[in-house]
Amino acid sequence: MRDKDKTKEELVQELVSLRQQVINLQHQLRSTQADWESRWEKTEAELKSEVEARTAALKESNDQFVAEIAERYQALHALRTAKDQLEAILEAVPGTVSWISHDLRYLGVNRHLAEIFNLPPEEFAGKPLGFLGSSDGFDQFVQDFFASDTQEAFREVAMRIKGKHRIFLIVAQKYDKNKAAFTVGIDITERKEAEEALREAENKYRKIFENAVEGIFQTTPDGRYLSANPALARIYGYGSPEDLKSTLIDVESQLYLDPQRRQEFINLLEQYDSIVGFESQIRRLDGKLTWISENGRSVRDKAGNLLYYEGTVEDITERKQAEEQLRRLNEELEQRVEERTVELKQAIDQLTVEVAERERVEAALRVSEAELRALFAAMTDIITVFDAEGRFMKVVSTNSETLFSPTTDRIGKTVHDVFPPEQAEIFAHPIQRVVETGQTMNLEYCLPVSLMPGFVEENQEFLSQEVGETQDNEVWFAASVSPMPDNCVIWVARNITERKRVVDAMRAAEEKYRSIFENAAEGIFQLTPDGCYLSANPALARMYGYASPEELMERLRNVGTHLYVDPGRREEFMRLIERENGVSHFDSQVYRQDRSIIWTSENARAVRDEQGNLLFCEGTVEDITKRKEAEAALRAEQEKSEDLLLNILPGAIAQRLKQEEKNLIADRFDEVTILFADIVGFTRMSSGISATELVNLLNEIFSQFDKLAKKHQVEKIKTIGDSYMVVSGIPMPREDHAEAIAQMALDMQRAIPRFRQPNGQPLQLRIGMSTGPVVAGVIGMAKFIYDLWGDAVNVASRMESMGIPGKIQVTEAAYERLKHRYSFEKRGEIEVKGKGMMTTYWLTGTEL
Repeated sequence: MRDKDKTKEELVQELVSLRQQVINLQHQLRSTQADWESRWEKTEAELKSEVEARTAALKESNDQFVAEIAERYQALHALRTAKDQLEAILEAVPGTVSWISHDLRYLGVNRHLAEIFNLPPEEFAGKPLGFLGSSDGFDQFVQDFFASDTQEAFREVAMRIKGKHRIFLIVAQKYDKNKAAFTVGIDITERKEAEEALREAENKYRKIFENAVEGIFQTTPDGRYLSANPALARIYGYGSPEDLKSTLIDVESQLYLDPQRRQEFINLLEQYDSIVGFESQIRRLDGKLTWISENGRSVRDKAGNLLYYEGTVEDITERKQAEEQLRRLNEELEQRVEERTVELKQAIDQLTVEVAERERVEAALRVSEAELRALFAAMTDIITVFDAEGRFMKVVSTNSETLFSPTTDRIGKTVHDVFPPEQAEIFAHPIQRVVETGQTMNLEYCLPVSLMPGFVEENQEFLSQEVGETQDNEVWFAASVSPMPDNCVIWVARNITERKRVVDAMRAAEEKYRSIFENAAEGIFQLTPDGCYLSANPALARMYGYASPEELMERLRNVGTHLYVDPGRREEFMRLIERENGVSHFDSQVYRQDRSIIWTSENARAVRDEQGNLLFCEGTVEDITKRKEAEAALRAEQEKSEDLLLNILPGAIAQRLKQEEKNLIADRFDEVTILFADIVGFTRMSSGISATELVNLLNEIFSQFDKLAKKHQVEKIKTIGDSYMVVSGIPMPREDHAEAIAQMALDMQRAIPRFRQPNGQPLQLRIGMSTGPVVAGVIGMAKFIYDLWGDAVNVASRMESMGIPGKIQVTEAAYERLKHRYSFEKRGEIEVKGKGMMTTYWLTGTEL
């Protein structure tokens, strides 16, 4: 051991020992022979040198000892300061904090934990860990933590607090050489519930996305797919959405038969931001041509920049084939009419027989009027969730108006409760099979319309229009049944009765072609280039307010000047016909015969001779007035919702909340100014007036304050009882935040005297102001508000609660910001809870 490493006592002992050795040696030297004298002198010199060295080491050790004492004193002083700061922080922490010894007894707790169990903090000291009996999980966690070698640990534990089940995240850390530990607990019950609800919602909508009958997509502006569902992959001939996204990288050249259709699709979205019923021919992966109908919209960021397109795709090949068949039949009709006309001119004697035959054919066609009209009805999906026993668990609301569309009153019933045994098995067998195999199942099935008692009598009009006189009065469905968690399945069904009937109608089209024209729900027309009708069906005449097609063609001689509200629409219609040889979903406002205005949507094509000259246009017209009114009403409701949201949150925060996927918003601001105001004596006054009078008075006062907040462009945060809180500098930072709050405070003090107590005395305010950093944001998933957190908020509240009626108390930081423009009176030092002694000032209200 080196001398400087020895203690002072050891060095003294060695020195004493050495001196004793010197005495002993001197005694020996005196008694020895003279020849030892020279050796003694040498030894004495060595010993003297060693004594001097030991003495120097002792002095160095003593100096080091004094320095260590000074350093320890400084460390103790820093420890006391840190302890005071820690206690202030722990008082402000909204979670639970406890100190526990290794023998599992409480050493202490913070105020928040004590208040949860309605006990004073000192009641916990020395008590065993489990004396509260609120959480075995917490007790076991602490016991396991002390038994382990780890210095830090955390665990989620359940607690029973005031009769309610809560979940806490507990974080623990050892100290004092592992003889004690402190724990911090945060209540995460609401977060856990929100996470569970979010998982359930994601599972539900993922199933709908993956099992929808229609294709669903998101594409970039340059034609790459961001997302696609299995239905879209099937429509395009791909094995999976992943194959589609990796293979189909340029929809313009790889997908559309006419590449220009992609650019037309983009142009319409740039003009209107959304499009409905955009029809095109595409080339599937296997080379087959297919007709599709697209609905899409543009998705943009808050700056208006285009991010991507999204929408749905429907395979309309069968419908297009039916329309083509109808077109051919119409041409055959025209040819036969010409032949009949020639025959009539040549053989007038056969007129009677021909008329009789035509009347017989028309009578037969009228019998199937309702059946053919259903061919043009829109098909909608029915979405239902069943459990393994066939019980209705959930009915997803859709636009379905078809037969057998389930209603919410079936929830909790089984298919055997709702349908007869034979029809119930149609549902029960696929449900059981999908639950057992875990594989999606596709099927087609039919249901008789008469299986429910009283159904036919209550739905005569519907049956006459949509079912008609089919042999068995059956409705056909195509369904996709897919597994879901908890032994449930999702049943997605589409009414395919019309598709079945179209196929049947095509077989019998020779006999029914005239009824299609005469009884179609949409208007059908042929129109010359100069705007005269060559033909029109009854639906078109009714739509335009005429008694018959003949009256329409007689009176409506020029659609450009007599039909369109905006004559320019007729010119645009003809330009599209000349350039594109057709128009699709051409929406316009038109005059009916009585000069009332309606909205129509036209689909038409050009008919040309062999030289390419335009002969006439033919197509269909749909009355979309109700749809336009619904869209206008929807826009109005959206505007109301937007106004309501802006009354709750700042505009910038509301915009972020709508665009971000999660509700959590938190921003740090380095310097803002906060104001708390409280009505003096409000609690005492409220006991002397009725609840209605009290609320009316508060409304008048706070409405006046709201006007002042708007005037000074400060942000109102909230009102709690009779307290009013505003802040300046958020959500948009501003240099004059302190000045704005100071002027707000002065105006509030000037405004409050005009409000009176029941005894006639004017009301007074206590106002507190503080300047400093805060965190501001929105938390939670329901009834969320924009709020502030930070030391500056707590200090502002203390300035108000420790103020004097009629005065505005401000912190030193706020005073430093304002002293060059406003006058103040120094209040001096006051003791502020959690902060200690603070110097505060009274804002007198005089601007320099």
